[in-house]
Amino acid sequence: MSTATDAAAGPVTDPAAAPERPRLAVADMAARLTVPFARGSDQLHLTVRGTGIDPYGFDLHRAQFGSVPEPLYILQARHRVDATTVTFTVTGGGTFDVELPDGLAAGTSVPLPTPAGLLTGIRSTGLTGAQEDHWRVTALLGTMARLLWAVGWERDHLRDQIARTLDVRTVEHAYGGHLDRIGAGLGVVRAPRETDDAYQRRLAVARRWTLPTPAGLTAALNDAVGPIDGVADPLVLDDTGAELRRGVLPLRVVPSALLPGQSIDVLGTIGTNLPRPPVEEPFDPAFLVLLSPFAAQLDPLPGTPVPIRVQPVVATAIGRLNLFASASRVHAGYDPAAPDARATGRAVLLSHATVPVERIAALAHWAGFDLVTHRRDGLVYAECAPGELLGMDTGTGPAAGTVPVGGTLTLAARPVLLPPGSLVRWYVVQCGAGRGVFAPPAEGASATFTGTAPGKVIVTAELRLGSLTLSATRELTVYPVTVADGTAIGADGTPDPDPPPPVPPGQALDPAFLVRHDDPAHAEYGTEAENHRMRREVAEHLDALIALLPTTATGKLAVRRDLGATASPLAQEARELRLGHPALPPGTLGALAHRAGFTYVRVAGGVVTVAQEDQDPVRVTAPGLFIDCLETGTTVPVTVTPAPADIGGAGVLAWSTGDGAAQLVTTAPGAMSVRGLRPGPAWVQAAYRVGDGPGPYQLAVRLRPELAGHTLPPATRDLIVNLLADLRPLGVEVVTRTLTGGTP
Repeated sequence: MSTATDAAAGPVTDPAAAPERPRLAVADMAARLTVPFARGSDQLHLTVRGTGIDPYGFDLHRAQFGSVPEPLYILQARHRVDATTVTFTVTGGGTFDVELPDGLAAGTSVPLPTPAGLLTGIRSTGLTGAQEDHWRVTALLGTMARLLWAVGWERDHLRDQIARTLDVRTVEHAYGGHLDRIGAGLGVVRAPRETDDAYQRRLAVARRWTLPTPAGLTAALNDAVGPIDGVADPLVLDDTGAELRRGVLPLRVVPSALLPGQSIDVLGTIGTNLPRPPVEEPFDPAFLVLLSPFAAQLDPLPGTPVPIRVQPVVATAIGRLNLFASASRVHAGYDPAAPDARATGRAVLLSHATVPVERIAALAHWAGFDLVTHRRDGLVYAECAPGELLGMDTGTGPAAGTVPVGGTLTLAARPVLLPPGSLVRWYVVQCGAGRGVFAPPAEGASATFTGTAPGKVIVTAELRLGSLTLSATRELTVYPVTVADGTAIGADGTPDPDPPPPVPPGQALDPAFLVRHDDPAHAEYGTEAENHRMRREVAEHLDALIALLPTTATGKLAVRRDLGATASPLAQEARELRLGHPALPPGTLGALAHRAGFTYVRVAGGVVTVAQEDQDPVRVTAPGLFIDCLETGTTVPVTVTPAPADIGGAGVLAWSTGDGAAQLVTTAPGAMSVRGLRPGPAWVQAAYRVGDGPGPYQLAVRLRPELAGHTLPPATRDLIVNLLADLRPLGVEVVTRTLTGGTP
């Protein structure tokens, strides 16, 4: 996109030249176009300053695209503008007016008449202050930009309408009938001839006094009880929730069988006429893949095209099906005459030599097919939603998709044998700290990528075959081979970032949640026992680092915590370690720590300091699950780490589940299990409530600290409890266990 330029000063980059402006829809749509559309979608944002427009030109457009643009100027309102006339001056001293009798809504725009020269100034009647506070001027330099502006004008207009619609839902911004509807909900009726302003004031007061608040409840209780032992306002109401430390286990509840005539979609909905997955737009049978006889038994039906070919997404799903039932039979794949998704290779017909059809239909759903139907002819129809026709190989094994700084990685498009006439181009999308380049010419079935800076990098292969355009996108990780002394690196590759922040005061994790890391075969911890104790997330990344240590490196990883009086807040929270290794330079060890996933790694003075962001230390597992699938009617135990026995009195454990597909079952004292009820996504959460604060939907009432140990007379305590029963909000439990005396 072009930028406004000053003939003497170069690009205009003053960020204070104008306030933040609403973005035109044309800019959003143009940003999504590919390079061939760059000339037609080019735009130039003019800089309005006071009543002038900074000098600009179209030299950059001419240099980039070799053509002289015929600009269409667009005037956009930064805020709602009432009726006005905008006067523009052009080079040579001429002027022209744009009359806006109805004004403009915020973000909406109008085209300007073609001026006789370049715009040099702008004024508007009835609007005070700098013009950049009111207007934005954009030059659309190509035909595509004009078309996109025309298409997107309605979205710009609707953006303001949506904002106004949201505003009228609040008392402060509502008017007329909108206020009346809010008043009806509060039980406050507008009086005859009452103005909107007066009615708004009444509704604001009504909203405050009709909703119970901690301050209101506290005042009511203290007014009724009066002073205790000379202390005025003796009661304190606390609705500050106790700190929760939680872990969540996501899972899928799946059926054990699918009856004849039944279908099931990806969300577990079972029916007989379920919606089909969306139909893909680009398709060419040349990009289908042959099913391997090692992946399934190929048994084509009479009249079915052979060999059996499918889209890559279907071949992947059949591979997952082998995890549940190996050697499935595939009777049909791509068939251009088929009335279903087999016409584009997105579906297959299945059976099995030994597994019943109703079971293999259910297992196809387990494997990730988006729509599965148990046909009445004894076959299973399994369909996938559209996926990539063009694939990309980024390597194999744990190192797939990774490359060191200065190293190379060969990427290859799939299928291996591309159709004749295919043109593949490779692109790098820089979206973070990571950097890399493709070796020229970056065309063909494969390309060589070189990592140049640590971090995540997005690469795209774009294939063109006649009118067909396909693309494949992957995320690569460029990792450092060393971290220079005196420098640091963040988890995303950012050089010299700030360390993770300490937790707010009063929210430090209870030491009961720390774990003991003990790997004597690979690490030594010195003589201090506390060097073994650390946050769970730190221990997990330390395990990952140990797994990355070269097997040829002799000696053990030195693990230390700073336990001194001047230790950093992160060290006191057990989120920071100091590491060393006798056989590895600090820079090399720091690079390995970065690859292990530590949030922050610093190398200084021969010591590698690692730190980790604050994360929940609770983990929930279900060893009886296969992958993430829980069969309906099946119950499996779930475990939480750390266990309640390890936490003791530092926290109270509570289990929960949601989405209605599963339920929790107590199978033994202190043991929890989850049972599948119906197909669909589900989750299980274990949460420790730390401290003595109230839990969810609870209020705690206690005496002021200066009355600690005071015993209330029975009549006073009963009065408090009865008042709370009358005044407490619906659905809220009031906790009074710390109020001693009276009836328990």
